[in-house]
Amino acid sequence: MANVLATEHLGYGVYCIDTGMGRPGLASCYLIVDGDEAALVETGTHLCAPTIIAAIKELGIELAQLRYIIPTHVHLDHAGGAGTLMAQCPNATLLIHPRGERHMVEPDKLKNATIAVYGEEIFSATYGDLIAVPADRAISVNDGEYHMLGNRKLTFLDTPGHARHHFCIYDAESRGIFSGDTFGVSYPALNQSCDGNFIFPPSTPVHFDPPVWKQSIERLMALQAERVYLTHYGMVEQLNKLAEDLIVQIDCYAEYAEKRSEALEKIETDICEDSISRLRAMNCQLSDQDILSIIGLDQKINAQGLAHWVSSR
Repeated sequence: MANVLATEHLGYGVYCIDTGMGRPGLASCYLIVDGDEAALVETGTHLCAPTIIAAIKELGIELAQLRYIIPTHVHLDHAGGAGTLMAQCPNATLLIHPRGERHMVEPDKLKNATIAVYGEEIFSATYGDLIAVPADRAISVNDGEYHMLGNRKLTFLDTPGHARHHFCIYDAESRGIFSGDTFGVSYPALNQSCDGNFIFPPSTPVHFDPPVWKQSIERLMALQAERVYLTHYGMVEQLNKLAEDLIVQIDCYAEYAEKRSEALEKIETDICEDSISRLRAMNCQLSDQDILSIIGLDQKINAQGLAHWVSSR
């Protein structure tokens, strides 16, 4: 059967699967295979579940082989499909940050809060639904704990800054980190037109915390990993430069927010102009309009997070 899905083998039994959310290259999840066992890191939304399941099956993996389903945090592009996938993977256990477990087991509060922000119509079109995970199939994983998948050790690290309910997973076999949003966003659609990889921090509402986030990045770098698996999007290497870029931009975002106070549109303008300037320094060949078509929505949401951070200090 021809591979008609956006799935890429990255080595070490790690597969990047495009969740089909939004546009190609926007949001990925990762299937880790070791022997007869598999784990899925990130779930996409409820609406992404059919695409993810089809990709897993196309790789020759039975859903019964999934031992773990692991959202890095409970933002819905990372965890919205957890309950849907758990219902179809009979042997899987959900591994989740202690601050996120209740939102997966009793998701009504999270669902209603999302609807309150976006409205019922946008929620349904973007996320579809939010299905509860049975409490007896969910395990909260504390900082420094690990779980074995086949013969490989997956170690969980509490990494707040983007979200308080965020952990990253270090995979000793690949010397790679599944970073969720902690190690930033780097879209292939931009990187293909640049000299190098452009990365930026997602300051999504409501937990942006610059000093804590920088500490989380430094903690990840102390692992001396060779690669990072980004949810948005794909595998990156040459981590020292990317970490430096992220830390500088976290500080810049904070300065823009403090300068503009709660002036949302001005914050958005500042961070968009900042991104375009950095891309031009990387010889990006895309027009400003094309750049904003890729990152404009991200920066609108990032500005909302920055405005919230300023107002809540």
